[in-house]
Amino acid sequence: MTVIEQNLHQLDLLSIIVRQVQPAHYQQTKDWPGEPSVSKHIRHVLDHYQQLWLASSSQQLDYRLRLRDEGAQCDPQKALHWIERLQTWLQCLEADELDVQLIYQFAEGKTFTSLQRELDFVASHAVHHLALIHAMLEPWGYDWPEEAGVHSSTREYQKRCAP
Repeated sequence: MTVIEQNLHQLDLLSIIVRQVQPAHYQQTKDWPGEPSVSKHIRHVLDHYQQLWLASSSQQLDYRLRLRDEGAQCDPQKALHWIERLQTWLQCLEADELDVQLIYQFAEGKTFTSLQRELDFVASHAVHHLALIHAMLEPWGYDWPEEAGVHSSTREYQKRCAP
């Protein structure tokens, strides 16, 4: 699976989850550190994708400057809107664009990265948050896509280890 396909898959999984979660469950905070909610995790993942999308044009990437779109956090329809826009962006990316060099700003300074490397990061980041969302939704018994929250490398490893 290509890095674009991996990201489209993660966004598809987010969409499946957003479409089925009841509004009260979407925003309900847990009594965990940081008082997370499904909606906060969805927004956080989308923020990273949005920031990378902006960087694909500007060649300047700083995840600390995320949009933090509270609309997507409060309204599942706005989250779905962003998922669809990001999927369209990913579907329109050309292979030669993946090697575009980006200047990556972080707390200690700057370095260089590529769109492809950062797409790998945001896909893994989405997997991590999907696992957390799964833990939050489990008590309510939602249908959960089997591969959501499990990294593709873990699935490959499990296939090799299966009897």
